[in-house]
Amino acid sequence: MAGGKLKAGSAEHGQRFCRSFIDSHLRFEPERLAWPALEPAMLQRLREVPFWQEVLYTEMRAIRIIEAFAPTIPDPLVREAMDLMAEEERRHERLVRHLIARYGIVIEAREIPPLPSNVERTFIDFGYGECVDSFLGFGFFRLARESGFLPPGMFAILEILMGEEVRHVLFFVNWMAWHEARHGRGAAPLRGLTSAWYYARAIAALAGVASRNARHQGNGREFSATQAAGLMQGFTVGRLLEACLEENRRRLDAYDRDLLRPRLLPALARIALGFTGRGGRRIREENRQEF
Repeated sequence: MAGGKLKAGSAEHGQRFCRSFIDSHLRFEPERLAWPALEPAMLQRLREVPFWQEVLYTEMRAIRIIEAFAPTIPDPLVREAMDLMAEEERRHERLVRHLIARYGIVIEAREIPPLPSNVERTFIDFGYGECVDSFLGFGFFRLARESGFLPPGMFAILEILMGEEVRHVLFFVNWMAWHEARHGRGAAPLRGLTSAWYYARAIAALAGVASRNARHQGNGREFSATQAAGLMQGFTVGRLLEACLEENRRRLDAYDRDLLRPRLLPALARIALGFTGRGGRRIREENRQEF
């Protein structure tokens, strides 16, 4: 560790990011949460949100991927953290299924296709996809909460999912740096190129799903992003980018400052923000090493 920063791939780095994840695990049962009673207008609004099917599908696929990859990890502490992540994803699925059933949300059945044979590559693609989804999702969540789109009690429950997603992102970016360093690819420029490659794949996949859902008016999470103006009054791209930057920083700041953070997406968001006319607003730069 130099300058207060952990060396990627070191034994201490592995201990820190795994223990941070394991020790911050929350115990709760989805069915026992304080689910609010919704007035007819709010209930209809919840039912019209177009992404519940995609959320459920994403959780189901995440479980398959992590359960397939975790047993291949030789390090016992990293494998323990991965097993815990799989447990949390299974609990996410239960929460979403309970929400769908409790509020009478209609979705279509969707099968999970077989996973590719390269489970490590599949897990890495999944991890970067989760980083992209979370970066955007945290911003949308903040704007929706500020607009009063749903009652505070519902946001309190969904906040539990948001809190666990940021932990998953933090664990993944540190695991990826640790993994690359352990395989002789620990130099920061090389890790940066690898990160950019996988982010490009994740963004392309997101754009492809958004395009398909837009054409078919599907019930998918990415489709909801393309229709955000219809879901929230006063929605603009500039407001979304600011919310994404601020929410991601705020949420990540709650954890060990020496752990690596995502860097590419915030950098791209700041560049894009400059083209929206809101780029003059100062966004505090992170004063730490990022991945």
